[in-house]
Amino acid sequence: MARDKAKDDLHFNCTEEHEAEYVAGLYPETVKKEVKDFLKRACQTKLLNNATHQQVYDLIHKQLGHKQA
Repeated sequence: MARDKAKDDLHFNCTEEHEAEYVAGLYPETVKKEVKDFLKRACQTKLLNNATHQQVYDLIHKQLGHKQA
């Protein structure tokens, strides 16, 4: 799935399940569940409050060591 710059500029919305699906879909299938679980935990702890999509990708790389496919 190709990244959309316009969407990347928007803030990540923890209340929308499709947001997590979109982001997890940008990663290899082998780590998709791990990314979704991370996003769920990060939302619960408010780590992603007011984060842009790019900040979310950067955090996934920093915390999990995964880069997008």
